[in-house]
Amino acid sequence: MPESDAASDHMDREFQSSATYRALANSLPLSVLIKAPDGRRVFANDAYLRWRGVTWEDVIGKVDAELFPPEIAQQYSVDDEAVLAGKGSNLAVERTRLADGSLGWIERVKSPIYDAHGRLIGLQVLFWDVTARVEAEEKSRFEQSLLKTLLKTIPDSIYFKDLESRYIRVSSAMAKKFGHTDVEAILGLTDADVFTPEHAQQALEDERRVIESGDALVDRAERETWPDQDDTWCLTTKMPLRSDTGEIMGTCGISRDITALKRSEAALQEAVRMADTANRAKSEFLANMSHEIRTPMNAMVGMADLLAQTPLDEDQREYVDTIRRSSDSLLRLLNDILDFSKIEARKLELESIVFSLGYEIQAAISTLRFQATEKGLQLHYTSDSLLPNHLIGDPGRLRQILVNLIGNAVKFTDRGSVTVEVQQVPGQEPKAPGDESGPSLAGSTSAFRISIIDTGIGISPAQQAAVLAPFTQADASTTRRFGGTGLGLSITRQLVELMGGTLQLNSEVGVGSSFYFDLELPTADTDAANQYDADQEQDLVIDESVPTQPLRVLVAEDGVTNQHVIAGLLRSLGHECFIASDGREAFVKWRSEPFDLVLMDMHMPVMDGPAATRAIRQQELGGDRHIPIIAVTAAAMAEDARLCRESGMDDFLTKPIRRRKLQEILACIHPAHPAVAADDEDVDERREAESAARRSSAVDIRPAEPAAQQSPAAPFVKNPSSRLSIADEHAECLDLDSARSRIPGGVSGVLRLAAVFKEECQSLVAELQKDILAGDHDAARRNAHTLKGACSLLGADQLQAVVCEIEIEANERQLSDPAQSRQLLQSLLDESSRVLDAVDDLLVS
Repeated sequence: MPESDAASDHMDREFQSSATYRALANSLPLSVLIKAPDGRRVFANDAYLRWRGVTWEDVIGKVDAELFPPEIAQQYSVDDEAVLAGKGSNLAVERTRLADGSLGWIERVKSPIYDAHGRLIGLQVLFWDVTARVEAEEKSRFEQSLLKTLLKTIPDSIYFKDLESRYIRVSSAMAKKFGHTDVEAILGLTDADVFTPEHAQQALEDERRVIESGDALVDRAERETWPDQDDTWCLTTKMPLRSDTGEIMGTCGISRDITALKRSEAALQEAVRMADTANRAKSEFLANMSHEIRTPMNAMVGMADLLAQTPLDEDQREYVDTIRRSSDSLLRLLNDILDFSKIEARKLELESIVFSLGYEIQAAISTLRFQATEKGLQLHYTSDSLLPNHLIGDPGRLRQILVNLIGNAVKFTDRGSVTVEVQQVPGQEPKAPGDESGPSLAGSTSAFRISIIDTGIGISPAQQAAVLAPFTQADASTTRRFGGTGLGLSITRQLVELMGGTLQLNSEVGVGSSFYFDLELPTADTDAANQYDADQEQDLVIDESVPTQPLRVLVAEDGVTNQHVIAGLLRSLGHECFIASDGREAFVKWRSEPFDLVLMDMHMPVMDGPAATRAIRQQELGGDRHIPIIAVTAAAMAEDARLCRESGMDDFLTKPIRRRKLQEILACIHPAHPAVAADDEDVDERREAESAARRSSAVDIRPAEPAAQQSPAAPFVKNPSSRLSIADEHAECLDLDSARSRIPGGVSGVLRLAAVFKEECQSLVAELQKDILAGDHDAARRNAHTLKGACSLLGADQLQAVVCEIEIEANERQLSDPAQSRQLLQSLLDESSRVLDAVDDLLVS
């Protein structure tokens, strides 16, 4: 028998007969396999048999080739031969198929076995299941790969720090942010090594709070300050770094650079600031424009009211009524301008009052009849007799729509006619209350169509879609020929839509156009209609039902024309009127004489209305008298109403002053000094006593007005001519035709005013020069405002524009800019010199 076979038989008998070895091997949780030198299995413990899912009879005496696929059996044989060749134990982790057919992982050790004589008698294989460990390691390696990829490629900055706030790992983006290409260069550093001390300290305090509280700091905008570069901004999140057991072992965080966003926000904030400044400037402009426009409007409406009280024939009364209606339309348009912000935001609210549809249409036609007559056009109006005349809605907006549409028709029609038709909407009968098909209204409703038909130039089909857009006319040639902004139809369309209708158009080039829209409005009941008619009849007469007692009224108003209007209204209502040209003069007169009421203009030179009111209220402290002060404002802005109340005024009237509104306010005033209370001597004594009492406790609030600002006596005028004329070189400096139309007294009145203007202009220009050079914004604004009003009387538009700019700059306190101040001053001196030369030419021509 060969020696190897004998050794193998000996080993078989040894392992099979050793009960001690078998018991020890079977108690192990490891799989144990003993192979003979020729590869035959001579022993396997119970753990091995269970692992493989076999019995000892299935594997005894078998080699690897009989149990495994060839490639696996071959690898096992190579490993066995290496161990048997004396190369020592072999340790490896290898993949193997389990008893259930699935693949798993084992860690195994192959070692040679020697007998007591040192002879190699076999091979021992020990292995155990490490599938879970291998899978966990593979998962960990995969997660490590993901983390490395993330840290390498993410554009945001990611970091991990220990409890001492030292960096233990950072992303490539963060290393680059810190000025390094190698992330290893950051490890071990703290924020103190990178940022300024202030930022590093703040970051350290944040991280300590995160560690102590365990709460994350999420999405905080943080300013990063660097020692050697401009500041940056980041959006950062800082979190506690926890171990597997949940113990906090440091912090981690992620931040995104938002420097560009912050700069954009800063630019946006600056843009918003500039927009707010522009909006405030717009509001101030609207307020000033309101004042400037409403002042002549006050004169127009007031004089029309006064004229209506005089004996008039039928034609004259119709003319006056047309003036009043036209003034109302102009005021409506002015209110649209003042509500510009509401128009932009589409927040206009419609009125809901009783009105006469026929009256509004005829009023709109009457406003435009003169223009039509000048062009030889006929204006026609037809109406369905079945339609009710009294409706509930917004007559002002409806008239604005009609004026725009009829005005456009007249504008673009050279011959023929313009017709306004009002018809019941086809197929729609008036709806009674409770009709579920109509809107929920207190009374019945009427649906009607208003059409404006002309025989004008017409609009081509290609242009009809665009004609209702803002700032659009049919083509550029019509803009040049007819003028206008093209905004009227766009506003009209929006107003029609606000009323629930749709503006539509039918047109044919060379034949004419028809604009039409359908509306459905509530019908006014009989009582409301009768009240409307009664109000219309009483609008131009004194309401005798309103009790009026003679009042002593102090009127503080700087405009001469407005002084005449208000005085005329007061006297026609039976009251005494006393004039003060500014707030300071009103205050002085109030101290000197007793009055029952003060009508106080808001915007006046020297001292404005609110300042004068505050001065009066201050002097009233401790006494038992409170004189009613009514503001008279042309601005009609909410800010002015608030300012009236805050300054101590009791109520306010909006220019132009309506006779009935003035009468209603005056009726609420009870005279403190009725004329019938005593004889004249008693009244005079009481007045003097009260005036003395006020003077004894009063303190003058301003120094005496300089002589240059006193109203000069009318100087001698050399020009005796019955006409106004100046040289061509001065023609652009003054608008004499406009001056003559505004200034009473004809040519003589204009010349007298020109002489006064000359002295006042010279004085105010000298004052403005000193104010601008001294940077006195308040004085410059006050003097510029005064000169601006004086310029408007003679039509010195170019000088007025310069003065307006000075007033604006002074109001915004921008005169401290030397370059701007020099430029404004030079423009003032140049333009005033031209205007004064023109005035001299006028006075001596």
